[in-house]
Amino acid sequence: MKKILYNISLVGIFMMLLSSCDLDLQTDYDYSQKVDDPHINMTAWEYVASNEDNLSLLKEALEYTGVDEYYKQTEHQYTFLLLNNTAMKAFMESKGVTEISSCDMLELKNLLLYHIVSGRYSSYGELDVEPRFVITMLSGEEGLMTMNVWKNPWQAAVGKIVINQTGSNSKAHQCKSVTTNIMPTNGVMHIFEDYSYYKK
Repeated sequence: MKKILYNISLVGIFMMLLSSCDLDLQTDYDYSQKVDDPHINMTAWEYVASNEDNLSLLKEALEYTGVDEYYKQTEHQYTFLLLNNTAMKAFMESKGVTEISSCDMLELKNLLLYHIVSGRYSSYGELDVEPRFVITMLSGEEGLMTMNVWKNPWQAAVGKIVINQTGSNSKAHQCKSVTTNIMPTNGVMHIFEDYSYYKK
């Protein structure tokens, strides 16, 4: 009985395989290579405001401190280092608070000004693999920052923007972007999951 069932199942499988031979051959597909356009037709502020899922705490912090004016203006080109909700929560936890409105306004404003760089810096030829000092909107020694493009043998990390690469800016905290080269009408944006600061 087992042998008969085995033979019937083999014949059934064989018949199914034969019936699939009537399928048409796959047609050729003409691949056309293209790169996504990083330009978006909005200001940095409009981008932040439209990404409530990921940037709601940054939006709230910008409005609370008045730093949103940098994001709204169109006269100057800036590199905006956007701190996503993960980065903003890490900052708030380090200060022992759970709400943006509970943060010390000057400390929060300094953090946000530190993450705005004068000029456009992207991985499209404007930054090298060697760290370079850039001018942040936070004046004085606390505003010192280096930026560079991350290059290594692992393709997943190539092209990320690194701020304060270890050893390039005293003991400043190193951060790597999670999203790079978003081009609003008033500069360029990179998104980070951690915040940075200058430290001697």
